[in-house]
Amino acid sequence: MANNRLRRLMLPLIGALALGIAVTIPAAPASALSVPSGTPYMTYTANISAKGTGTGYSSYINVHDAHNNAFSFGIQSDSGSPQSKGKPRYIWERVQNGKFTYGYLNAATNNLTPVGLRWWKNDVAAISVNHKTIGTVNVHLEPRLFFNAEANARLNGDTVHSTVQNVRIDVGTATGRIGLNGSWNNSFSFHGLKATQTKAGVQGASFSIDGRVSGLASGHNWDTDQVSGIAMIAQKWNGR
Repeated sequence: MANNRLRRLMLPLIGALALGIAVTIPAAPASALSVPSGTPYMTYTANISAKGTGTGYSSYINVHDAHNNAFSFGIQSDSGSPQSKGKPRYIWERVQNGKFTYGYLNAATNNLTPVGLRWWKNDVAAISVNHKTIGTVNVHLEPRLFFNAEANARLNGDTVHSTVQNVRIDVGTATGRIGLNGSWNNSFSFHGLKATQTKAGVQGASFSIDGRVSGLASGHNWDTDQVSGIAMIAQKWNGR
């Protein structure tokens, strides 16, 4: 994991800015923070699958702001990882003021699985699998928030055939800042990977993220280059 992971987490809003930001990448476990009481500021749920061929592929749901903060949760298979050794694992990834950390959780399946993110304004995020909370992480975000459905692959020739299905996002508490603005933008395509909306609408939308990686320079991979397909939508913000 390297600079690219920060760029991917922040894309497409502030990806160019992230190139100049220092990154630290210590692996870290999910914390023992208590799940807050009350309704979270943001809830993002979907059913995701992460399938492909080759050395690595993944599927994520992601929330980020405009201030170098982001949080993702998903399924990753990475033969280059000494932790997962190519087996599917649940993984969270976090950027805080431009600094990147991540943590592997328990073994995952590549098949379609319900996952979720919840975030409270006291900077606690909860992650869930099969509708059950499996960890909490300290995450600072500054609304307005932006949401990605995405997938990645690792090397030239690797393929990904991931899905993010039946998306549901609830966000905001103040008038004019509740819910989502516009429609999903699935135009963010890098090195042969592309997100296609397969179920119309905003809430309940589904995406297939597919492709074969091409065009990476010798020695490059998803740690050095952006190798992903992304669909994104923004929080409504005073009418836009």
